[in-house]
Amino acid sequence: MRKKENSMKLKSLLSLGDLKTSKLLTDAIGLDNDVESAMVLEALDIEHWSKANQLILTSFYAFEGITEEKLEDFFFKMRKIGISGLVIKMDRLIKTIPEWVIELSFKYEIPLIKIAHDVSYEKILLAIYEPLLNYQTHILRTYYDVRQRFTKLERQSPSFKRIMEEFHSLIGVPCSLKIIDKQLDFSCGEIPDNQVVTDRIEFFGGEFTRNDYTQLTLFSQHTGKSQQALEVSLFNPFSNNCLLLIYHDHKEIKETDLMIIENTVDVLQEKLNTEFLLKKERYECLNNLADAILQNTPENPEELNSLLKEADMNHHKFYQAIAFSTKDINNKLQKDKVLNLLKHLKTHSIFFDHHNYSLILFNFDQDTALTKSAIRRVLSTVLEQNPSMTFAVSELKKKNDLKEILMECLDILHFSEQFYHDDVVELADIGIFRHFIRNDQLGLIEDLVPEKLLILAQNNYDLFETLYQFLRNNRNYKQTAETMFLHSKTIRYRLSKIELFLAIDLNDPLQMMNHEIGTYIIKMRRTAFEKTNPTHKR
Repeated sequence: MRKKENSMKLKSLLSLGDLKTSKLLTDAIGLDNDVESAMVLEALDIEHWSKANQLILTSFYAFEGITEEKLEDFFFKMRKIGISGLVIKMDRLIKTIPEWVIELSFKYEIPLIKIAHDVSYEKILLAIYEPLLNYQTHILRTYYDVRQRFTKLERQSPSFKRIMEEFHSLIGVPCSLKIIDKQLDFSCGEIPDNQVVTDRIEFFGGEFTRNDYTQLTLFSQHTGKSQQALEVSLFNPFSNNCLLLIYHDHKEIKETDLMIIENTVDVLQEKLNTEFLLKKERYECLNNLADAILQNTPENPEELNSLLKEADMNHHKFYQAIAFSTKDINNKLQKDKVLNLLKHLKTHSIFFDHHNYSLILFNFDQDTALTKSAIRRVLSTVLEQNPSMTFAVSELKKKNDLKEILMECLDILHFSEQFYHDDVVELADIGIFRHFIRNDQLGLIEDLVPEKLLILAQNNYDLFETLYQFLRNNRNYKQTAETMFLHSKTIRYRLSKIELFLAIDLNDPLQMMNHEIGTYIIKMRRTAFEKTNPTHKR
């Protein structure tokens, strides 16, 4: 906690003006107490109107007729509140202060000051408030001067770097702006590398500050030394994690310094808001272009060329897209991260953002399509953290077939929502099921499932899983047993029960084809349900 600067020590106050004639009756007790304000005592219910670092002024008449118990309670309250001192103004008929008042002052360590009857309350209050008001005027003047300097800078539409350079010249110590989620760092002055936070405490600013401050203790693994820094979080729509740091090497932060920081925060907030609006404008412009290219693809080649040129997507012959659903809130939160990762796959790209899905379109010269392994490699962290996400990959297209790209991706996503196949899916992976998707007849897929097979999956899932693994392992008993960690005899026994229940011959190709399709449909449907409802997993 920082000592407030708009205060003075009691010993300094007693050296001013008419207070030089006062007499301290409690030796050196409380001479270093801070005095920030003064109040004339009207009633003893001090807990309702007084505050810490306040000087209480009264005449001795205020204590007449008060019981010793109430008077002691009054001193106890003064001590608890943090009163700076008690000033008793003598009356011409009262020459001395009783010993019991002095004893209570010593007991509760309340500085007791006696002043002559000819020193008015006005003079005492003026002696206290005049230097405080002068200091506050100085603080506000500093704020105004810095504000004027930044206003002049703002007319030049400065960059973050230029704002931080101006701030550094004003504050005179190293400083940095960290826009963490954008991986931006603008630093000025010498700041040790590899610093870690070893302590974090709340820092109280002056009465003219609006922002919340935190005092950090930093340790540099490079130099082996500790350093102090003041941290301010900048809350804005452009960045979710933006910090301003002022490194001050254990020096006291003056209130005038805080005025410089407050002004800088205001300017940075304006800059961050401007960047957000520009980003939003660019986003809407590019999204509208992508919409025109992918969803409302012009039939006229010249019009399409014009759109591709405006989007900077007319450099190469081939196009391919990757899309993912954003219906789920977790997927939506990952959207920006995913798009930024996917952009690294190819140089030229444009994104299309719909309220249910996002898509990124690539333009490249080679006729080698993006592979599922390359996509998984780039998205490895995302896929690990979000196992329910599915990425649809279109086939490689030329300009004339651009209108098919979006439809292909949506077909894959639509299928994956109801029949999960994999985390990265191409159109070829869907096979014959694409016919049902394109004609909006996914419900008819259920008709391909033999009734007894469905009953088996519902009533005896272990047997159904055995059949699924048997088909998945190319009807190899040994591989199925190894996959399920069972003995091959157990697998043969289970399959004989399945064969009997389904009334089929496992060696009959036609019967097995129908049941194999039905098995994969049930399995994909169940997996899709478990992906969207993890608590319902078997």
